[in-house]
Amino acid sequence: MLVRFKDVTDDLLSQCGGKGASLVKLKRAGLPVPDGYILTPGSDFTETESILKDFKGTYAVRSSAINEDGELASFAGAYETITDVKVSDIKKAVDKVRSSAENIRVSAYARERNVSLEGIAVVIQEFVKADIAGVIFTADPVSGSSARMTGNYVKGEGELLVSGVADAKEFFFDTMKYAYNGDVELLPYAKKLYRYSKKIRDLWGCETDIEWAISDGKLYILQARPITTITRGDEMLYDLNGSYAGDFLMTRTNVGEIFGMPVSPVTYSVQDKICDSVAMPHFIDNICGQAYLNVSVVASCIVSLGFSEKNAYKMIKDIVGKLPEGVTVPLYPVKGSETVGKVIALLKPKRKSKGKGLDYSESIIKAIDDLDSKEDLRAFWNEDLLPYIMTSLAEIFKGVNITGLFTVRNRIEKTCGEELANRLLTGCSGLIDSMKPLLLLEELAEGKISKEYYIAECGHRHSNEMELMMPFPYENGDFPDYLIKDHLSSGISVRKMKEASEKQFEEALKEFDSLFPSKSSKIRKDLAKYASANEDRERVRNKGVKIFCALRKYLLRVEKVLGIEKDGIFMLYIDEILELLEGKNGIKERIAPRREIYNRFLEYPQFPNIILGRFDPDSWLKDPERRGDFYSMTMDMSQISDDSVKGFPGASGILTGRVRVISDIKDASLLEEGEILVTCATNIGWTVYFPKAAAIVTDIGAPLSHAAIVAREFGIPAVVGCGNATTVLKTGDIVTVNGALGTVELKKD
Repeated sequence: MLVRFKDVTDDLLSQCGGKGASLVKLKRAGLPVPDGYILTPGSDFTETESILKDFKGTYAVRSSAINEDGELASFAGAYETITDVKVSDIKKAVDKVRSSAENIRVSAYARERNVSLEGIAVVIQEFVKADIAGVIFTADPVSGSSARMTGNYVKGEGELLVSGVADAKEFFFDTMKYAYNGDVELLPYAKKLYRYSKKIRDLWGCETDIEWAISDGKLYILQARPITTITRGDEMLYDLNGSYAGDFLMTRTNVGEIFGMPVSPVTYSVQDKICDSVAMPHFIDNICGQAYLNVSVVASCIVSLGFSEKNAYKMIKDIVGKLPEGVTVPLYPVKGSETVGKVIALLKPKRKSKGKGLDYSESIIKAIDDLDSKEDLRAFWNEDLLPYIMTSLAEIFKGVNITGLFTVRNRIEKTCGEELANRLLTGCSGLIDSMKPLLLLEELAEGKISKEYYIAECGHRHSNEMELMMPFPYENGDFPDYLIKDHLSSGISVRKMKEASEKQFEEALKEFDSLFPSKSSKIRKDLAKYASANEDRERVRNKGVKIFCALRKYLLRVEKVLGIEKDGIFMLYIDEILELLEGKNGIKERIAPRREIYNRFLEYPQFPNIILGRFDPDSWLKDPERRGDFYSMTMDMSQISDDSVKGFPGASGILTGRVRVISDIKDASLLEEGEILVTCATNIGWTVYFPKAAAIVTDIGAPLSHAAIVAREFGIPAVVGCGNATTVLKTGDIVTVNGALGTVELKKD
């Protein structure tokens, strides 16, 4: 079948091959694409020769294989392309292009990219005799940065550029604030080319490689394809590496505290939807299953709202942690209107829960037990679970006092200095939800509360509570018994620790009053704001975990009703699970290959805490000098000192003691009373072990991370976000931890 671009229907699009489908999409979008035809795979061209009478001028005859010009494979230059073809020679050119599917370049590229060869369509397109021909990449193809478009061009046909016969001229666009940098001869067309390029990138939803030409003063778009080197990876297989999707700075701070193990496919898919709903796609990113906070995404969204690039990082430093000397956050353009629109949509969801958001969780969880068919499960998702999730997310988003968290600390530090500020912030929050598992455990051990009450209050909190594949403690009703036994053997009184912390806070407040009597009233208001913000944050987090309780129970119910192999449901994406409930075939077959990829992810050690640019885990593992604190694709790592341990002041106090390095919470019982706990990160699962620690030092963290907040409330000196503590320090080392200054000094003698 020979079909004109404008006559290609959606049903025919899949038969047009990658290049043909691309040209049809561009034409539909109103872009200046030369007109043409597509000969679908297997069609006999001789049966369509009657159409040739309508052909005028000359034509470009190109391949359009089914897998060509896709996100995972471009096949650029592998197939034959013939330009300036006369009408009488079109059939011969078609035959030559089709036969190129059998050449050695095509088969070798297909093997390398692990893609199948599924037939070849042919594009027959009006030939544009170019005065200038070029390509433009909507992101730098080397670094992946979309803050800069880069391109080159030659005088004459594009073949001169591809073959390297003619010297190409380079040009650039700054996309953060439009600016053209290149030869003046392209200047009259620069803004139009930039505008078309942005439109194509938005149309594709990814960074693109665009061929263009100028003929008789008119700019034409000849071709566009995804840049295959700028991609998250193979979504279908769950073989993902977000560091290759752009030029980003990523950190495990805060995110590393939540996800202590590689996230499963279903958790990744839910996490991705949550990111999109809060107007920051991929702000929780994924490198071979390991979760990272994409600082570039967050900072770029802040800039899109009108804040300066200089202040973007300052606004979030308490969450993302410190950066190595000389490191800046790469940014990229974000549409501020889209950011605002998504925030409004989140705060005012169209589909509200039947209940009261987060407080409706117990009713939702209980109702899942009654779902016994695919139809019931699908209807429950639409009518109950999804509205509950969206309403709860809005409640979480509105429930955190951003000003109290980010600005009060800075204001107090400016008034009285970092050391006294840290002592004031220690112990000022009262009872926060992160402390409940330990404080209530003590009451349970003393018989003041029942086991059932403890399970109801704390049974959903553990070290991987947002990983849907991991069971919650309440799924084993005996879990408090083990905790009580360990706690009683320690002989530690948590209540007394809390009282001591409150006493230290009162002493710090008296010192402030004597030094700054005129600001006594103001400091109490600021501390109340800070305490309230912390309490709100921890309360919302505590309730927010119930979303994952409901999701996990729903997934297990789907697994049971559909007869899926044990834990197989966690190898699917949430949209696939919903399609499965609708009766779509072929989805269960994705479980086995994804499980193989996921098991490979589980074998990797923890990747560096901070990653700048593209990161290849296998190359990093082979490097005998590899570092666990920081990785950069472009920076000279030898220039960044890694032999001193310094981080954020987490909780005030000075203590000298013996180090115990623990890399995994399953080994936390090895911590002996009075030792200094040194670990990568802590979360609520570690809380029950805090009383044993004389001090806490973490690689990952910031003033608002779990280790800092809980340590402050218990009066345990803490230094967080050191980056290299578990690398530099060894079990048995004697160190002095200064929680007010954020230093850890190794006593070498």
